[in-house]
Amino acid sequence: MNNDQLLDSLTRQALDSRRLMLGRLMFKRLGGLVGHGPLKGFRLNEHQIWGPPDLGPRLLGLYEKDVLDRISKRQKSWDWLINLGAGDGYYGIGLVKAGLAKRSICFEQSVEGQAALKTAAEVNGIAEFVSIFGRAETDFLDREDLDDFDLARTLIIVDIEGSEFSLLTKGILDRLRDAELIIELHGGFMPKAPGIEERFIGQLQDFFTCEVFTMAQRDLSMIPELASLSDSDRWLLCSESRPFLMRCVHCMPQQKAA
Repeated sequence: MNNDQLLDSLTRQALDSRRLMLGRLMFKRLGGLVGHGPLKGFRLNEHQIWGPPDLGPRLLGLYEKDVLDRISKRQKSWDWLINLGAGDGYYGIGLVKAGLAKRSICFEQSVEGQAALKTAAEVNGIAEFVSIFGRAETDFLDREDLDDFDLARTLIIVDIEGSEFSLLTKGILDRLRDAELIIELHGGFMPKAPGIEERFIGQLQDFFTCEVFTMAQRDLSMIPELASLSDSDRWLLCSESRPFLMRCVHCMPQQKAA
């Protein structure tokens, strides 16, 4: 490792440590509750299993704000939310707590994540409206628990670290064509499969009307909890520490989009 590489590594570690510290500060200031945005009032676990340094932006309603804005602008409450890769429950628990979904089905492969989901559902008083399962396989739609749900009244959020390309086959997409999907794309983590995102989006367009979007600007002027922080700390609380500008795709049923 040369000097530049060492400096890069040490800087990244320092930034993550600073973000962790700021997250703990925000947790105390806000009493563990999301203070802004569509998930306002949602109580987070203090110790996040997935992305611990992201606690601060989650509490401030800044984390994946572009996804949340799209969901809230739909001005509807879905009967069902299916969350593939539910993590700590930011969507799987938060959207039910916020009244944007009546019931959620959370798939999370990590045992620690499943426990975190259970805790979050309980402390938010909505455990009876949340079902938690392990890793989503190609038969996830065939569970007995999903016998009575209507895809036309279902939102599906997918964040499964690149497995979206193999899990969401044409056969499954055909079955999901009446639902609304938001999928985080991870093609950038797969350099040996160039063009995989574009091919996947083309496949989605066989069944949905699709719009690709990325992270947009953040306006921090209306968040009073940040007024006393330095410029550097304020903008660190916007960071999601992603290695590059990632993309999501919003899929609407073709007949509804028309």
